[in-house]
Amino acid sequence: MSIEDIDATSVEELDIYRATGLWHILATNVNLWKDKLTPTVTYSIHNQLSDGRVCLNDLVEYYSKRPCIGYRPASMEGIDTQLTDKTSRYQWRGNTFWRFFTNDFGFIFVDNETSSDRPYQWIATLFSSTLFSSGGINLMTRTRQPPTHVLNDFVRFCRDNPILKLKSANMFYTREKADDEIYYIRDLQID
Repeated sequence: MSIEDIDATSVEELDIYRATGLWHILATNVNLWKDKLTPTVTYSIHNQLSDGRVCLNDLVEYYSKRPCIGYRPASMEGIDTQLTDKTSRYQWRGNTFWRFFTNDFGFIFVDNETSSDRPYQWIATLFSSTLFSSGGINLMTRTRQPPTHVLNDFVRFCRDNPILKLKSANMFYTREKADDEIYYIRDLQID
């Protein structure tokens, strides 16, 4: 994903405080998640810069298969820094070993049903590639069982957006159990 694509598709308005908390990566097109279980992202406020931009703590947790051991918890931490005065554009930089890696991302799909005094219930991000993963799209929800219309709205949103139409191809549901099959979201939608 190019930075221009991320800039063009990121939402104009985002209340980042409503996006903090735990998110389940429900659907994605990042192959990294095909052999992992129940990936989640937790955003929390790290600090606010003197120019008003916000930095977030970004904790990604999942279960990864280890040879001869089975699935074990794993995680990756980073800091997301707001890039511009557009509240939906950020750059991730990893912590510890990952500190040498960055990627740009933007919030492209945001819950528009929940009242403004409540946390968002679903969001989607578009992000650039790193050395370890291709760029892609993550649809994230507060629960692993969102209302069906959320998925349908997201599929329509991607189909109607000229940039996202091709980039959202082959999105699949993340797995909860080792024996779960991979299902592509386009195959399960009801129009």
